[in-house]
Amino acid sequence: MSDKNMQIWNRVEKTDTRFTKDAKVGGQQITSLNGTAMIMKATEVFGPAGIGFGWKVLEERFDPGVEVFIGEGEKRSSLGFTSNHTVRIAFWFMLDGQRGEIESYGCTNYIYKASYGMLTDGEAPKKSLTDAIKKALSSLGFSADVFLGMFDDKDYVSALADEQAIEQAEDKVAEEERQKQERLDYIASVIESLKTAKTPKELKAFHDVAVRRLTLRSDTKAVTRIVREYDEQKSRFDQESAA
Repeated sequence: MSDKNMQIWNRVEKTDTRFTKDAKVGGQQITSLNGTAMIMKATEVFGPAGIGFGWKVLEERFDPGVEVFIGEGEKRSSLGFTSNHTVRIAFWFMLDGQRGEIESYGCTNYIYKASYGMLTDGEAPKKSLTDAIKKALSSLGFSADVFLGMFDDKDYVSALADEQAIEQAEDKVAEEERQKQERLDYIASVIESLKTAKTPKELKAFHDVAVRRLTLRSDTKAVTRIVREYDEQKSRFDQESAA
């Protein structure tokens, strides 16, 4: 039952790195997902939009925000109020002959203050709808790695990009060989760093970074080799300390 419950999630949880970009929203750095790419993935899983999945707008509104002022004292004047656009949708999909439905919200700044005054985003309704659709799809596991914060880990993103590079390469064998050589070069560089570490603290730092990176790639052989070298070099420091 558990495997059946996770059948969609396990299929769609990994995000294609080609369709992401870094963005800054509300002062926070985030990974922005391409809405069209998520629709494409939903089409792959459920079928064409309108047949295998779709949505209906249940509510749409403009919510007033805060009043924005400029200047100080007697020269202080109001620029007006900010405003947000909100949409609520019912997202539906078909799975094994059954219809599922998820209610979801999307929100976008409509009138907002920028560094050079007040601005209005005429595409706010479209952006809110896209946001609501992406939120609904995330409830099914689409791009779960982004929503779980895994894209904050550069090693995870690097491993994912390599995995996808092989899948998307015209010459898969050549890409696999390139990555194999890159792996060997990386292992050799880590071993050299362990051998030349000046302090136990530096030694452990080299070990921890490498083991974490290789574990994300499920490279148990490389991890074993790094751990063995770490133990040998740690013994060197232990002997020097005892002398």
